[in-house]
Amino acid sequence: MWQQRLKPHEGWLLPDALLALSIVALTVILAQQMILTTQRLERVRERELRLARVAHDRALVASLKRS
Repeated sequence: MWQQRLKPHEGWLLPDALLALSIVALTVILAQQMILTTQRLERVRERELRLARVAHDRALVASLKRS
C-alpha cells in the first residue's frame, strides 16, 4: 500500500492523497450524521416538553373548574 519514495520531498503520492481524502470525507460524513442526530433528538425533546406543558395546562384548568 505504501510506496517508498526515492526523494523525500517529492510531494504527495496518489495513495497518500487518496488516504487523506478518505479521512476528510469520513470526518465530514460523521460530523453531518452527528448534527442530524442531534437535531432529531432536539425535535423529540421539544415535542415531549410541549406535550407535558399541554397536559399540565389541562390538569390546571380541570382543577380550577372543580374549585
